[in-house]
Amino acid sequence: MNILVAGGTGFLGRHIAAALMTAGHEIAVLGRDPSKVATIPQLKGARAIRGDVTDQHSLKGSMEGIDAVVGAVQFPGHPVEVPRKDLTYDVYDRQGTQNLVNEAVDAGVERFVYLSGAGADLTSDKSWYRAKGAAERYLRDSGLQWTIVRPSWAYGPEDKALNKFELISRFSPFVPRLGLRPQRVQPVYCGDIAATFERIFAVKGSWGNVFEIGGPDIMTMDEIIRTLLDVVGRRRWVVPVPTWMAKLGTAPLMMLPKPPMSPQGIEFAVQDGLVDTSAVRETLGIDPIALAEGLRRYLAR
Repeated sequence: MNILVAGGTGFLGRHIAAALMTAGHEIAVLGRDPSKVATIPQLKGARAIRGDVTDQHSLKGSMEGIDAVVGAVQFPGHPVEVPRKDLTYDVYDRQGTQNLVNEAVDAGVERFVYLSGAGADLTSDKSWYRAKGAAERYLRDSGLQWTIVRPSWAYGPEDKALNKFELISRFSPFVPRLGLRPQRVQPVYCGDIAATFERIFAVKGSWGNVFEIGGPDIMTMDEIIRTLLDVVGRRRWVVPVPTWMAKLGTAPLMMLPKPPMSPQGIEFAVQDGLVDTSAVRETLGIDPIALAEGLRRYLAR
């Protein structure tokens, strides 16, 4: 099958594309900078196509000969929204997905898989939940064969969240942990998410479903950080940082051209991420691995 992966050079997109190639599919990677495809080892053998999901006109002709689309786009700087530069969930998740769906319909593509997120909700007051919820609704109403994947907190070699804790632990006796309340997430290894997409195209009963995927354990951030420290063999103090203090400290960063964090980004970072993995296990046969095992695959070397 010829599959176009939009966002295929991103953290999760490259693993999804690689899993689909390993399964024998022909992969095209859509992005604003096609030259990046050749620099990513996982994408060796993929075809690069120029296109910007925020620009409907740039997508014209990009899906010729394509049988299915995977929408795995994340805006640059995620999760720090910069509205003055149109770097927002609404621009990329909602409008970008709508543009991809529209082009898929016009090009006669039959299937579309959307990488959403845990908690996606069209009526939410949070921009990330609301934009992903709107994208899901648009896809469901498109007439395409669709499937939606909602992961909990994803981690892996290229992620810029959990790996920050590992980097800090190299140089500091303290590792900060945002928020005072126990955060509940199910960290899920990028390889399990990629395997989910591969199985969607292999299992006939996968279409028209929403698959939530998370690790086997509900964990607090303290437990996650301490598991990471155990894997890399370091003893560090985990120090909680009140959310209000983190927001206050990051507010001035919004004046920078590329703010590394923002008050809203702090809110995103401390949210819960609980999912129901029963469908992904029963329909697709995916059994997500525990955090310690996933971390050992790329940190314990």
